Amino acid sequence: MPDLMSNSASARKLDILVIENDPAAAYLTKEAFREAGLTEFVYSVPDGDEALAYLRRKERFADRPHPDLILLDLHLPKKSGFEVLEELKTSAGLKTIPVLVVSGSNDPREVRKAYELHASCYIRKPDDLYEFLQFIKICFDFWGSVVTLPDKPELAGSIR
Repeated sequence: MPDLMSNSASARKLDILVIENDPAAAYLTKEAFREAGLTEFVYSVPDGDEALAYLRRKERFADRPHPDLILLDLHLPKKSGFEVLEELKTSAGLKTIPVLVVSGSNDPREVRKAYELHASCYIRKPDDLYEFLQFIKICFDFWGSVVTLPDKPELAGSIR
């Protein structure tokens, strides 16, 4: 079996924000990223309101870095993933952050709506742990090595 978690030499370290209401899924995602050795900073928030507070660097999130990449679940409490995505993609300071919608749903209406709201991609959550680890590795091979990402926003005050 190939070593799926070996680090790509050309992969850069990324700051990741995981927006996921299932604590077990959020933990597994964070640990898979850390285990892959491709990122040092993986943050997670459990709902849409906290996601927007994090991204706007409000209160307890004031010292957190802006993420290079966001993994977004659609079925969140408070503000839905769709609402978060819509606010992100209409904000001058946040719209350039790639958002990977990671959902357990294959509903074509949800897929279409995510792309209409300018998601960078829509990925069905793997059910199997091995497939999940492979998914994380593929994400980083692509987003950490292949893609040229925009610079992070300089001023938190410019983000609305």
